[in-house]
Amino acid sequence: MLCATTFLASVRAETSETIHELNDFVVFSGSTINSLADYAAPVGVIDEQTLHRDTGGSLASALDWQPGVTTSAFSSGASRPILRGFDGPRVRILNSGIESLDASSISPDHGTAIEPLLTDSVEILRGPSTLLYGSSAIGGAVNVIGKEMPRERLEPGKNTEGAVEARHSTVPDGDTYLGYATVGEGDWALSVTGLKRNDDDYEIPSDAQDDDASGDTLENSFFESESYSIGGSWFFGEASRIGFAYSHYDSKYGVPGHHHHEDEHHDDEEDHDDHDDEEDEHGEESVHIDLESDRYDMDFEVAEPFNGIEALRVRLGYTDYQHKEIEGSELGTKFENEGWELRTEAVHSPWSIIDEGMIGIQVSDTDFSAKGEEAFTPPATTKTQALFISEHIHGDLMRYEFGGRIERADITAKGAHDDYDDLALSLAIAATWQINPNNELSLVLQRSQRNPNSTELYADGPHLATQQYEIGDDGLDKETAYGIDLTYLTQQDGWQAEFSVFYTYFDDYIFAEDRGEEKDELDVYQFVAVDAQFYGFETSLDTTLFESSESAVVLSLMSDYVRALNDDDDDDLPRAPPLRVGSRLGMTHGLWDAGIELRYAFKQNNVANDETETDGYTQLNVDLSRRIEFKNNIAAVFFVRGENLLDEEIRYSTSYLKDEAPLPGINLTLGSRIEF
Repeated sequence: MLCATTFLASVRAETSETIHELNDFVVFSGSTINSLADYAAPVGVIDEQTLHRDTGGSLASALDWQPGVTTSAFSSGASRPILRGFDGPRVRILNSGIESLDASSISPDHGTAIEPLLTDSVEILRGPSTLLYGSSAIGGAVNVIGKEMPRERLEPGKNTEGAVEARHSTVPDGDTYLGYATVGEGDWALSVTGLKRNDDDYEIPSDAQDDDASGDTLENSFFESESYSIGGSWFFGEASRIGFAYSHYDSKYGVPGHHHHEDEHHDDEEDHDDHDDEEDEHGEESVHIDLESDRYDMDFEVAEPFNGIEALRVRLGYTDYQHKEIEGSELGTKFENEGWELRTEAVHSPWSIIDEGMIGIQVSDTDFSAKGEEAFTPPATTKTQALFISEHIHGDLMRYEFGGRIERADITAKGAHDDYDDLALSLAIAATWQINPNNELSLVLQRSQRNPNSTELYADGPHLATQQYEIGDDGLDKETAYGIDLTYLTQQDGWQAEFSVFYTYFDDYIFAEDRGEEKDELDVYQFVAVDAQFYGFETSLDTTLFESSESAVVLSLMSDYVRALNDDDDDDLPRAPPLRVGSRLGMTHGLWDAGIELRYAFKQNNVANDETETDGYTQLNVDLSRRIEFKNNIAAVFFVRGENLLDEEIRYSTSYLKDEAPLPGINLTLGSRIEF
């Protein structure tokens, strides 16, 4: 849960002169990676070991135990991270610094086309650094560093490295098989990955049964996925390379609680889905998703290409994504998102009082469409062009960070009376006071603007995922947020702690508001702009209870809270996360590793008029692993993880399906991995 916090504290202890090779962390600057202490707003890094331990098959479930991060928990196959209560278009999901270009920000039932078990690390960004990646990242950015492309040379004398793994989970009676390998020699390297997952409908606590449960099983909660990639890199110089990668991801997953009558169906023979097994098992009229994504990436980075520039990086990503909503055996709606994004960054040498910084441009072009009788938004083309800058100044007692971004969005929708074309300007400044070697205080001020997306502007139709009839407003203006963060960090002998409070005020916050009427037997929701405010806190503490040459016991504590208010009518905004407190007791002894996690989420009664409250719950998880090392750098890892061992009825207040789809009951995951 708090592995990222521990990592953060250890990195902060490094001096600013620590030199690293240029690699894919988004916090890199020049030919070095800055100490995370240079960043005033909290920055979290989740390593591969934590991802393998915590993932439930989706990116959001792998991050859900981090302070300030919750999940939309829409279904087993569709779950998106929520940062400080912000979700959808206000949180950018990045694939190695480039927009993932799936459709997960459009609707909560659209899964992210990213496989967390094939990931090296995940970075969670807030504050001025988010302006590097999009003005829409008001809540923050989640950057996933995958294994699809080699990003550094293999160690000398080692021509191959990788792993194969198999795991079984009891609650969905599911199996997952995966493998990845990198081969290379000298200045070149080639990577391949592959994964296959097959999870059946999952079991739920007996007291959580409702009309959609069959016995102790949640109907239509299955999740199947396949993923593979191939990529290669050529390295030149000490810190330069060019790399290419192709990645494929497809999944099929059920949408619990969504059923339709026979007369709502319509045929499309050309796109008919033959998902017969799931039809028989999950009911003729149940709804499931068939998602497929093909992605092509290019990375080019060179150190010191010419005077005044310490590093230059160019990234290009192209994605062809489609997403079918299948009702029983018939195609309901087909979503397609095809687009590309180009990003160029130049890290410059010191300028006057500026010690280091970056300037760059970002251009994207995407075509989004929804086809079918229940398509709720028209086909639209979105083009963006952006210029961004991020700079750092280091003093004896003070460090300063400032950033800016100007972004133009041009949205053209089929059948719309007016196109959207506007500029968004975002600025941020931060100051960190080094009180003494063990304590520091940081202040961040930020003004961010976000252009509305095509759904918010032009939607007009039944959106079955949310069980709403959605209506857009082509007169919506930019969303403007004014934010302040205050963070205190202390590092003492054997323990470290971090505490952050934040407040964000919105002019023209855009959300779907209940109009109190029905159309096509669905409640009508209109996208509107209101004044709003978000505030809350995040805190974490890590302390070493025992340490010897072979053993260590570390206790980690966390808590977070968000309140989201509509200032126009003094009502709460929908789907806000509750107050949470949690802990992890981690123990290592030789090649053994174990942990106990306990988290309590309080009742959420700060809800909008049209939503239900959620009860509090206690969640208990345990994990145990044993590593066995052999000759020739070969090792075997055996692991077991137990989740929700108290068999609690858990319903996330952030989920559209909280009333229909509780989380799984007691689950055991057993597996083994061979590393080479």
